[in-house]
Amino acid sequence: MNAGLARASVAACVAAAVATLALMAWAASWSWSGLAFMVSLMAWCVSPYVPLGFASRKPRASRRSAVALLVTVIVVAAFAAIVYVDAFFIHLDAQGALVFLFVPVVQWVGALFGIVVAARLEPRGH
Repeated sequence: MNAGLARASVAACVAAAVATLALMAWAASWSWSGLAFMVSLMAWCVSPYVPLGFASRKPRASRRSAVALLVTVIVVAAFAAIVYVDAFFIHLDAQGALVFLFVPVVQWVGALFGIVVAARLEPRGH
């Protein structure tokens, strides 16, 4: 039940993670000495999509729960997209790359909140 919504949520998580990695690759200045830091930063930036992806894999018994999870994925990804576009294309600043440190914190809060809401919307016993 609601397998289509589950697939859409997983696809949105994957698309958002790939877009984040692509933006980071574009914005980065690569060097061997900073490679470990860059890989760690990339992992940190895509980490909020991991619990959302795992929570989305299981088709939900309740349509409301599946919709809540899909909306959570869209809101978390849209927030990051808006902040990243603003920092790298609209308001250029020397400290713009700091968004890669702080946006995932807000995304984690939103992701965990959405997962809890989706779980609470599931019927009892599922």
